[in-house]
Amino acid sequence: MGGTKIFVLQMKDLIRIGAIVLLGVVLVVFALVFLLGRGNNTPQHEPGAEGIFTPGVYASTIILNDKPVEVRVTVSEAEILSIYMTDMAEIQRVFFPLFEPRMLDLATEVLQHQSTYFYPSTDYPVTTGILQRAVKAALEMAVNN
Repeated sequence: MGGTKIFVLQMKDLIRIGAIVLLGVVLVVFALVFLLGRGNNTPQHEPGAEGIFTPGVYASTIILNDKPVEVRVTVSEAEILSIYMTDMAEIQRVFFPLFEPRMLDLATEVLQHQSTYFYPSTDYPVTTGILQRAVKAALEMAVNN
């Protein structure tokens, strides 16, 4: 009795299957874009290359509790020498206790990589992001054109 078998699919089943397939394709595309997009964060300048920076101390300002705090970056012609914060008042230390320890961690990472183009630890992403943008802004002032 090996006759022909007939399958009946209702329109709602077809729509459901189509939506699942479409969702799967969209997720795969987003995953590929995300993974391939990570490679775009390469340094614009090679660490240790001669004449990248104009030597000096460059500062960027962030506002904490309506008061400015400077992030200073010291560079030589070829490398980043130091990164530190200045003018942080006691009240800012109380309300923003993570800024100083994260600044020390970020400075260590930037000095090690000689670049801000890396993914810092994700312990405190907001604090780290604010500080990393301030360091990048100071370094942009130091870059030779």
